[in-house]
Amino acid sequence: MRSSAIVSSLVLPALILFGGCAADYRVAPSGFLAEETYATLDDGELQDQLVTWSNEAVDVADYRAFLVDPVELRIDDDADARDMSDERKTELAEYFHGQVVDFLGADHAIVEMSGPEVLRVRIAVTDVRKAVVALNIHPATSIAGFGLGAAAMEAEVTDSMTGEIVFAMMGGRRGSPFGLEKLDPWGHAKEAMDLWAKHLAENLATITPPGVPDENR
Repeated sequence: MRSSAIVSSLVLPALILFGGCAADYRVAPSGFLAEETYATLDDGELQDQLVTWSNEAVDVADYRAFLVDPVELRIDDDADARDMSDERKTELAEYFHGQVVDFLGADHAIVEMSGPEVLRVRIAVTDVRKAVVALNIHPATSIAGFGLGAAAMEAEVTDSMTGEIVFAMMGGRRGSPFGLEKLDPWGHAKEAMDLWAKHLAENLATITPPGVPDENR
């Protein structure tokens, strides 16, 4: 059961999704992250429909690799994904994981075990809204947002050895009425995952790539 009391009333309004008829779509803590992580997000900032927090006491240049856990799906009973097949859920989770690995792995090592100078990435999809393709075909209903899909997520990046929180983010996104994603029932969810993976990589971009001497940091 979700506990909205963990995140302050200042954060939750910032997690309203805008665009079309999206004002009634909010995300709340799912319980995937530790209470300590939710507490840090009280002091976070809004970045592109996400609340993010970075640990200013940690120099990410001290890290050289990422351990990316399998993406979890934590879906409430009222989410569209409750009737998804296990195969579809696995597909979405693996798709998101693959995007994160691709973005982070473009310039940095991806490892399979914890260790020194390794950051651990944990992610959960906490809501999925299915796009209504029939409504998205017609420009009027599509632009009005009636058929748009959506998704929500939570993530934290920690020191893989100590568990110290380095970065956290939480939020959600509705799809765009433009583009071919609206013609796939889960296209808008994947679109959101693409943007989240990119956002995560950009926030951790100052990590020193493997093979760069310490004096060049």
